[in-house]
Amino acid sequence: MTIVIIAEQQGNTALELTFKARTIAPEARIIVLCEEGNEADFGSAGADEQLLIPALEDDCAQAERLADALAQIGPDAALFPATVRGRFLSAWAAARLDTGLTADCTELCITDDGLLKQIRPAFGGNLTAEILCRTHRPQLASVRPGVFPLPAKQPERILVQKHISLADVKTYLRKIAFRPVQSEVSLQNAEVIVTGGKGVGSAKAFEKLEKLAGLLGGAVGATRSAVDAGWISYAHQIGQTGVNVQPRLYIAFGVSGFVQHTVGMNSSEIVVAVNTDRNAPIFSCADYGIVADWEETIDAMIQFLQNQKEA
Repeated sequence: MTIVIIAEQQGNTALELTFKARTIAPEARIIVLCEEGNEADFGSAGADEQLLIPALEDDCAQAERLADALAQIGPDAALFPATVRGRFLSAWAAARLDTGLTADCTELCITDDGLLKQIRPAFGGNLTAEILCRTHRPQLASVRPGVFPLPAKQPERILVQKHISLADVKTYLRKIAFRPVQSEVSLQNAEVIVTGGKGVGSAKAFEKLEKLAGLLGGAVGATRSAVDAGWISYAHQIGQTGVNVQPRLYIAFGVSGFVQHTVGMNSSEIVVAVNTDRNAPIFSCADYGIVADWEETIDAMIQFLQNQKEA
């Protein structure tokens, strides 16, 4: 079995996918199709080969080149990061290769028949769908960043690096200007996340969450119910229909803890949950549970941190 990982220039998702591919298919040939400029150590993540291709500004042309490369390699499966760019590249490549694509996967495994089982949220995150591509190859999937853990080192594996020869392609886009847009939300890279759920009660409550996150050097997250209520923007949403995070510390205030949310944060190192309902599901995945009013608790935390900072 051969699995190809598509690696963009930025981000750790390709490392996560490489390690996952090696985990679910220990005997497979793992190839990383990598844009020049990505210096990640894919050998330590479990890759056998790294094929380098030039990075192009025109994503349409780059998608054509990726489709060409996949046609040359002839893999059983190919995995893309489900970033904004990765979603575009994977869809274009799937159309060119006349094969199926499962977008935004949250889990992968290999069936007894050697097929790639692709699992993703469905029906607004209330269900999960298990998808197989039985007849067409390669089997394509894009996977959310942060879903899988970063790899443990495998220094004994020797990585073969080489360039792959690709035909020239037509360019569709010409870059005439660039204006970076910076988001104030960086949940996927945050080491501390303070999250509010429906239990915090209002948009004003998130001001206190932001204050605590600021004192801890972290970011503010939210459940879907809090976002649907209009208390905070979608960019903060964590879970099946939001982003997946892996912080060192995750503090949840007023979060019930249903699977639609916990699937997005269950890779956190330490989880602290605050809820007045001692039977709330969030306590089942918490390292520390506090049965108390969320506002009294956060006020005490803020006061303690401020006192420590002054001292």
